[in-house]
Amino acid sequence: MTITSLRITNFRNLAAINLALNPNGICIIDGQNASGKTSLLEAIYCLGIGRSFRSSLISSLIRQSTSKFSIFAQIMSDHAYSLSLGIEKGLNGSLKMRLAERDLTNMVELANHLPIRTIHSQSYQLLEGSPLFRRKYLDWGLFYHYEGFLSAWRHYERALKQRNSILREKCSKNELEAWTHEIIKYGLILDKFRQEYVQRLSPFITSISQHLLMLDGLEIIYLSGWNESMDYASVLSNSYQDDYRLGYTQFGPHRAELLLTFNAVPAKLFLSRGQQKLLICAMILAQGFLLKQDTNKGLIYLIDDLPSELDRQNRSKLLALLVAQQAQTFITTIERKDICECLDHIHQTTVKVFHVEQGCIAEIVGA
Repeated sequence: MTITSLRITNFRNLAAINLALNPNGICIIDGQNASGKTSLLEAIYCLGIGRSFRSSLISSLIRQSTSKFSIFAQIMSDHAYSLSLGIEKGLNGSLKMRLAERDLTNMVELANHLPIRTIHSQSYQLLEGSPLFRRKYLDWGLFYHYEGFLSAWRHYERALKQRNSILREKCSKNELEAWTHEIIKYGLILDKFRQEYVQRLSPFITSISQHLLMLDGLEIIYLSGWNESMDYASVLSNSYQDDYRLGYTQFGPHRAELLLTFNAVPAKLFLSRGQQKLLICAMILAQGFLLKQDTNKGLIYLIDDLPSELDRQNRSKLLALLVAQQAQTFITTIERKDICECLDHIHQTTVKVFHVEQGCIAEIVGA
């Protein structure tokens, strides 16, 4: 899916925006800090995911002195037909979502129709943050690659919550057994999905990271969240007394980890800040290449301040990979020349440039 036109009303400092977009190329958005560049990316993300990547507070997303925001778009499907997509949220908690002139009752359909990946200042959490960030990274891919993932994940999370509640309340072992059976059943399904996905994704990450970083020795290791020399049921059985004492389930997919190392040294310690950004880009672009290969779904990339911490050579290599993927890409920058000069030698790409100033966005023709 790609976005062909976008209309934003009262989202942060964007009062009334109407844009005709580049469906299969790069959109450069330039402007000074606090002008509204990132808010534009945030609005697109909200359209596809139903929430912001910057704030969980709805009041911070709605323009001052207004009561709601709305975001509407025309999207082009991967089969070349046009659909309308929209979301509206109010200060009173109201939520309206529409797709092809019909109301939606959940955000899953939004995400299904508009796969989006972001690269921004908080993306370093993918390497430096807790394992939760890397599990979310994997689960994003599972959502699009495995039809049974979402159901299995929901069942597992529900069973885990119930089991932990029983452990905290020190209920009998008999009461625990039913939920233990559930987390074993759905935990093994989740683990199988994750293992398969990592196995298929890893060659893409390795190839792209080698191209961007010019470094060998990357090792990608997935850990299931328990001692894999034992079956999961035995692990839970053996850990029952400790789980009961602690009041929570110690082992399972909720403890899974994705390790990235260079020559056995964690990537976050081995790489410079700029190199970390390139590895993060490699991880996210790898998901796009695999998604395109397996499902023929187009991915939308939102990249905030791409030039930050990257020299011209690395910017050029990254942009060339984005162009090769033929993905719709939105890139913010303070100086558009930092992007345009890197695209001059890249053929077969179309570029649109937009300038943002005090919440107003205008296309720059002939930039």
